Amino acid sequence: MVMSSNSYYFTEAFVMRFCLKSERMTPERPVFMHGFGGRTQKSEGVHDELYVKAAMLEANKTLLILTIDALGSDRSFVVGIKDALQEKFGLGHDEVLINFSHTHHSVFLTGLDAGLRRGAYSMAQEGWTDSETQLDYSEDEAFFRFMRDTILQMTAYCRDHLEEGELAIGRGKSDFAVSRRKPDGDGVIWAPYYEGEIDKELLVVTLTDRSGMVKGILYNYGCHTTAMGPDNMLLSNDFAGQTSCVLEESYPGATALFLQGCGGELKPLRSAAGSRFKSLSIAEMIDSGTELANDVKAILKQGELTPVRCNFKTALADPLLYTEQTEAAFYEPMTNHPDYNAFYWNSAKRTMRAIEDGTIKDRLPHCICIWHLDDDTRLVAMEGEVSTEYSLLIKKLFGSSRTTLTLGYTNGVYSYVPTRKMIREGGYEAECNFFFHLRGPFVPEIEDIIVGQIVLTDMKLSNTM
Repeated sequence: MVMSSNSYYFTEAFVMRFCLKSERMTPERPVFMHGFGGRTQKSEGVHDELYVKAAMLEANKTLLILTIDALGSDRSFVVGIKDALQEKFGLGHDEVLINFSHTHHSVFLTGLDAGLRRGAYSMAQEGWTDSETQLDYSEDEAFFRFMRDTILQMTAYCRDHLEEGELAIGRGKSDFAVSRRKPDGDGVIWAPYYEGEIDKELLVVTLTDRSGMVKGILYNYGCHTTAMGPDNMLLSNDFAGQTSCVLEESYPGATALFLQGCGGELKPLRSAAGSRFKSLSIAEMIDSGTELANDVKAILKQGELTPVRCNFKTALADPLLYTEQTEAAFYEPMTNHPDYNAFYWNSAKRTMRAIEDGTIKDRLPHCICIWHLDDDTRLVAMEGEVSTEYSLLIKKLFGSSRTTLTLGYTNGVYSYVPTRKMIREGGYEAECNFFFHLRGPFVPEIEDIIVGQIVLTDMKLSNTM
């Protein structure tokens, strides 16, 4: 068990094997960054390198966590990567988690299967278009091959360099994030909501070798990686890149991985300026990332980490989420609204055409992956931009006596995933589905579907020997 921050006594019940690997994935030439609809040109350089990082854990079975410094990906990318890992290493889709930092200063990834592609964006585009036929995905597909080959090489390295050690978890709180959904009468507006209830739990997972040296730091917190705004034209992992950099400098030889949580409506508190949000400068963003790193370091320095009795169980669920049957005419006023930009106009045009020709989506599969690390420690990972309200709800369901890591932005990022309450209130996160080739807002019952699937899947795992 853990005696202090750097003094450990190992028992065989806790020992597992692990390895970490990090590789640069920064595009070599200018790309059209995704995340802000107001951008109209390609990137103009690099502030900090973008990375793909891997953590392999081996006990009774092998698990692989991949973190990628990108806005997200569609299923064409995720399925392509997981199929390749399964073919070469025998890793099941349920044994691999692909978590995206959701930085808005990178790209959105796709793969080779056009049938699983979300569409409407290419890293090679010059601006926002209103027709899929105007996009050429050859550069995206070349980048997928690079990412796939890099990940396969990293996984092979991890498999060949596993070392014995211990997995432990520390829990704390952080005031790093704030809600951007401020109540306004019967609805909400995009503004800092300082009193809003959010999940402030900061969970820190350490991988420590036999000598007591920290080799891996995985920190789990939910917040949009949007300290900087659309005026930034440099590739960057935003505050998460700085946080990981500070942690790796503070713990030489360690690899730090950001596990993006359920932060669909959360922004860095430092970007809140009274009744509005502002775009932080690079210097302010660095301060912001350093602040989160200090919160992580405080948990590590306390040394109150709980060893995990590694006995891994994994399962996937993939329920369908349904949308309202919105008519095409609803979107017509948006196609030339003076308050919107080209991204909004073109999204509305595409949605209207898709409704009229029958190609619009009115349901969406939603990947849920649950890992039991031991009897008292679970990880619930969900696809999409999941609300902090789900994180609060899930942790309440499983109780405070157990440790639950909640991840959004995992195994794909298709759209926002609001709760019943958010759908009733409206606002950006509940009403922007037309950006993503979806017919309308989700029906309120998606909350029942998601929570029900999580409970059912968790119960099946708990009853598995």
